[in-house]
Amino acid sequence: MTYRVAIAISGAVSLGSYEAGTLYEIIKALKEHNENPANPKIEIDVLTGASAGGMTAAMIAQKLLYDGDALSGENTNVGYEAWVKSVDINGLLTPLPGDNAKNSLLSNGFVKTIADKLINSRYVESSVPNSPPAQAETPLVQTPHIASATSIRLGLAMSNLNGVDYEVDTFAYLTETLGQGKFTQTRHQDRYTATLDNTTDNQAIWNEISSAARGCGAFPVAFSPVSLSRSWLHGDYSGRGAVKFEDSTFSFMDGGAFNNYPLGMAVSLAEQNDTNYTDYENRFYFYISPNPRESAANPEFDATTASFAQSAKQMLNSVYLQSGFQEWLLQEQGNEKVLRLDHQADILREKLYSATSDEVFAEQAIIDSMIAVVYGGNTLEYAADIARLATQYRVDVAEKPLPPSHFKLWIDTIAVLEHAAELGPTNLKTIYTITAKKDELSGELLGAFLGFFDERFRQYDYERGRLNAMLTINGILDKQRDEGVIQKQLPLNIEKRDYHSIQQFLDSSRLNHASMADVKYENRELAYKRVKARFFAFTKDAGIASIARFFAWNFIVRKTVKKVLVL
Repeated sequence: MTYRVAIAISGAVSLGSYEAGTLYEIIKALKEHNENPANPKIEIDVLTGASAGGMTAAMIAQKLLYDGDALSGENTNVGYEAWVKSVDINGLLTPLPGDNAKNSLLSNGFVKTIADKLINSRYVESSVPNSPPAQAETPLVQTPHIASATSIRLGLAMSNLNGVDYEVDTFAYLTETLGQGKFTQTRHQDRYTATLDNTTDNQAIWNEISSAARGCGAFPVAFSPVSLSRSWLHGDYSGRGAVKFEDSTFSFMDGGAFNNYPLGMAVSLAEQNDTNYTDYENRFYFYISPNPRESAANPEFDATTASFAQSAKQMLNSVYLQSGFQEWLLQEQGNEKVLRLDHQADILREKLYSATSDEVFAEQAIIDSMIAVVYGGNTLEYAADIARLATQYRVDVAEKPLPPSHFKLWIDTIAVLEHAAELGPTNLKTIYTITAKKDELSGELLGAFLGFFDERFRQYDYERGRLNAMLTINGILDKQRDEGVIQKQLPLNIEKRDYHSIQQFLDSSRLNHASMADVKYENRELAYKRVKARFFAFTKDAGIASIARFFAWNFIVRKTVKKVLVL
């Protein structure tokens, strides 16, 4: 028996370091479990991400499938290399060839160098002097991670600046039927998905994926949008009802603008792998986000006294926060429906134990008429649902069986309730949500950009991610033994995590209250110089006269920049 894990990773900016630490511990735990041949295998088959989480998801997917060793080592794994060691404010503020200063404050080229190093370098031929040229057809050596499925579905949340049209049937008031009109909706919330396996280990595919990942993480204004060619034939469009279009090059930016928590996409992709009830029974989810599941309400905001800047900031915060935990809440609401269905099934079962044959016969006639309405004559769908539900619920009457006629009425009634609630062939989802609380992180200020200013902050948040993952893993192990827990638990069979050394490090560092003043002075000073150079390059490309640039910097911008950088 194989258990499957889908992982959804939220947007995070510099707090990608937190997510990297979390993923390291999850993958390490699955590795330890799978190395014991007596344990049923647990494998990762779905990875989705938004913004920084999308870039991480792409890296992790590649390493799981082809280079498992790159996920080992607490201070050497690919997530640590990307989010703790490689990315910093100085590199982000240094313009590189190809950067567009007209629509970007930070360097897309710098992010591309990291992607090239950690993803695309696998497909670059050796440049060692006097070495024989690599043969294009020579297959690459693949060393899959023991926690990897044979194929992985990757999903990246995208924001399409061009937009794609979708047609929706509408009710026409002059007729008595539905579908007489069409409403064209242009959607900017988009996605990039790919099914990856041992045949997709090539440069063309991963160049496209790394470009999509950079587009997924192109934070508005901070980074330029990323261009990507898309085809209507791809399932992301033709399979989801998009109006047919010619192959096009779209401009993409941070997917977190519309969907910063891509759990729904993870569920959707997982359902493509889960084809029967047993698959649903063996499915688990991890939902990783550094953002707290706490109130973000601002009762102090007053439109009658707020300045333009305050109003603009609050509007932007409202839009961003609205893209927050909606999908997690939707999945939890789905779980509530499943629990209510199971509760109603239990009540009905108890009543059927005392029901007479005549009562069952009369009730069956009523349910049969409801089946005809609910299923609309689709006998194949009805038969499939009945077969699945009979298998699913038979265990509930194993010790005290129902007579065949009573059992049929019970399952038919459950089928009607399930179909009416639009639950479909799903089950109670076990979602392990690993978030951080307020004041637990170091790099969360400046819209979570603070971590880019100091590697110490990123190291701290990485360790916090490891700690929170360890606590979650220990919680899973505890719940396995708790008979009061209703939801199924991931069948991890490993030792509990010893997190005390990490806890001591975090307690002694006290960087969870870090501010710009805690950044090394030389880093702040260098950042000031980079911002100044970037400002003049940006305004020059915008066609602003030199005297106006000089005035704007010296009398308006410089003071603000120095205040932010505490100089």
